[in-house]
Amino acid sequence: MRKLLAGVCALVLAQTVVTGQGATATLDAAAKAMGITNVTSIYYSGSGSSYNLGQAVNASLPWPRFVLNNYIADINYAVPMMRQEMNRTNPDGSAPFGGVRQIQLVSGTSAWNIGGNDAVAPAPANVAERQVQIWLTPPGFIKAAQANRATVRTQGANKIVTFTTATRHRFTGTINANNLLERIETTLDNPVLGDMPVEVTFSNYQSFGDVRFPTTIVQKQGGHPMLELTVSRVFPNVAAGIDVPAAVRGAQPPPVQVQSQKLAEGVWYLTGGTHHSVVVEFADHLAVVEGPLDETRSSAVIAEARKLVPAKPIRYVVNTHTHFDHSGGLRTFVAEGVTVVTAASNKAYFEKSFAALKALNPDKLAQVRRTATVEGIGGRRVLTDATRTLELHVVPIAGHTDEMIVAYLPKEKILIEADAYTPAAAPAPGARGAAAPPAAAGRGAPPPPNPFTIELYNHVQRLQLDVAQIAALHGPRVATLADLRTAAGR
Repeated sequence: MRKLLAGVCALVLAQTVVTGQGATATLDAAAKAMGITNVTSIYYSGSGSSYNLGQAVNASLPWPRFVLNNYIADINYAVPMMRQEMNRTNPDGSAPFGGVRQIQLVSGTSAWNIGGNDAVAPAPANVAERQVQIWLTPPGFIKAAQANRATVRTQGANKIVTFTTATRHRFTGTINANNLLERIETTLDNPVLGDMPVEVTFSNYQSFGDVRFPTTIVQKQGGHPMLELTVSRVFPNVAAGIDVPAAVRGAQPPPVQVQSQKLAEGVWYLTGGTHHSVVVEFADHLAVVEGPLDETRSSAVIAEARKLVPAKPIRYVVNTHTHFDHSGGLRTFVAEGVTVVTAASNKAYFEKSFAALKALNPDKLAQVRRTATVEGIGGRRVLTDATRTLELHVVPIAGHTDEMIVAYLPKEKILIEADAYTPAAAPAPGARGAAAPPAAAGRGAPPPPNPFTIELYNHVQRLQLDVAQIAALHGPRVATLADLRTAAGR
């Protein structure tokens, strides 16, 4: 018993929390060891890998990797401001979706991107995440801890530093026996994962002039690597001032618009944004194919469905695949008591994510605390009654997702699909030569068909689906089987 009590006492002593002068001494010692006491800005660059958050080919795999040929971070802690530039390719050297060069900025409460020809695009939805990234650097963490009344506790030879910012983000950092920052943990709000865990580790500190800075930085988000960086250059106190462009100041996310187009009796195509949904009416209920993006979008989709058919509840929402942009609104449907239908391999993943804590930015599901009903399907599932049949086919789209649900209405001959085929805009009325292949215009051979489109077309043929209309969940218009066949190079 004495040994047990002694062990408990030792553990209590080892976990003593200090504040005030004790915490100040710990942070001052770390700042001195890293040479950042008088650092107000930092510029560092390197190379390595970056990853595409929320786009894994299945729910158990890491985010897809990009080769990071060059990475630059330019941070002014006084503003605070951060400019991040990435030059990236796919592992095979091809250009990734979104382009090779990405420039992302945040200054105070404004965020924006710089694209081709230096075009400025406000990014108000990214302000919080980019602000957090400023404090996920060794100098940033120490300065934020000093400014936010951090507490410090001992854990063996390490010091564990904790503080919460005005934005309610809680940071926990580990300072080792050499007074060097080894790890930071926090969370970011995510529409699928809730309070998504973020972890950054720092190692292989080297001297760059008077500053000691890690040359290996690994950041994980949602449990998987997001950035793996080998730092080659570091320059303190060289940050230039960056003015917030006039087009960015006070910018707000664009208003959500939902436009409904009737495809057949009891079937509506809901567009008006980058991601679409389809409402299907049954005898006593509705089914919605896709709850994309976030709560704002899905709330608008739900409102439009109720406007179209006010007397019938939504019973099912069909999720085509797990990618965050196609599943970010599912929590909103769950809050309404709607059953989520997804591929069988996603069932446990979504049950866990729907139950996750979402305290940073509580949504409707966090407020009502409803237990989700998730139905996992494999192969083929038919939703049917006396008035309607909706077939759900689980198929692979190699390189994009291992299990994609494509929906098909046999009576109406309507195919509903996501990502595999995005129809181009129709040629303007009276346009001449619109159907001529590029080679005919002297521009060389046309680009090869998208392999995802080829695979979708092959699935349509294999399943013997008689398709008249294609309601793609991206794109400007309803397409036809002939459009799909042409896009697939057939």
